[in-house]
Amino acid sequence: MEEPWIRTIQRLFYPIMCVFGLPASIVTMAVLWKGNLDMSKSIVYYLVSLAVANILLILVVTIFRDIFYFYVDFTLYWPEPSCGVSNWIYFTCVYSLTWLTVAFSFDRYVIVCCMKLKLRYCRPSVTRWVILGVYTSAFLVAMPTFWMYVPIRTTRPDGTIFHICSLHRNLSSIPFLSVYDHIQTTVWIVFPLVSLILTNGLTVWHITMTTRVRQFLKTNGGKQSDDPEVLRRKKSVTLLAMISISFLAHWLPKMVVKVVERVTYPPVNRYDFYHPVNVVRMLCNMLIVFSSFSNVCIYSLTVTKFREELFRGVKVVLTILCRNSTSYLPPSKPMNVFAI
Repeated sequence: MEEPWIRTIQRLFYPIMCVFGLPASIVTMAVLWKGNLDMSKSIVYYLVSLAVANILLILVVTIFRDIFYFYVDFTLYWPEPSCGVSNWIYFTCVYSLTWLTVAFSFDRYVIVCCMKLKLRYCRPSVTRWVILGVYTSAFLVAMPTFWMYVPIRTTRPDGTIFHICSLHRNLSSIPFLSVYDHIQTTVWIVFPLVSLILTNGLTVWHITMTTRVRQFLKTNGGKQSDDPEVLRRKKSVTLLAMISISFLAHWLPKMVVKVVERVTYPPVNRYDFYHPVNVVRMLCNMLIVFSSFSNVCIYSLTVTKFREELFRGVKVVLTILCRNSTSYLPPSKPMNVFAI
């Protein structure tokens, strides 16, 4: 029995992302937290919280779920409840990433469009409470997934019996979980997507209009003078736009697949690895994991200070490694050039 090609790709992809994606997220968090990036503490808190959620997502998806599925016998190393626990943590990370992006977009909207509210809302203390509230809510909302996923008996290509962690086959027979499974689509897809588009659209529109007014008022003799405030707003909009575009690019395909799975009748067999819907779903899962690595590229392209701090950190690490490597070399003997 030949292994499906999509499973072969996953077998290679997840270890590679574990090697590169996890360090990338850790480096991103370290640079954002310790680096002097000329950004407000609220922005730093949101970006660091997103990096933490990415790290947890990589740990759960790549190490405790997929790598153990492909390379370690699940039943020998983990008890049965670990299947539900891993997916509980996975959906906690998913909800956290989704709603932290929405919260960050709303924070930028308030600071740009709501002059009175920003004095009370856009403060580091409030940001910390918002992030804590998002993580706590995501943890509680994702709790029912503990009972939705169970070890499923399956067969390897060599014919041996194996257990994989997958969705409960009789989920429709459990009313509470069946209702939650449909509500989950709204919590994860509809509300965040609408909120993200609405807040970002209003923010960009407001900045565009106010920028035009400021440029018109600051025009002197037909020549436009440099306006630091306009430049600061453009950088803020660029960062917000790149984060939002990255979120949509990595998560929207998965959201669309979830909707397709809901409306498809008869339901798609999740264990048919040649079915187009299942193939696209697995590719979307890999795309989500890849976002942890692409975020470093986004910050490097949009935030000049981040790029400078990242290069400075790389130089320091290389200097330390080179210094340590030379210290282990045996001392060379002095050469007497006059010896016969």
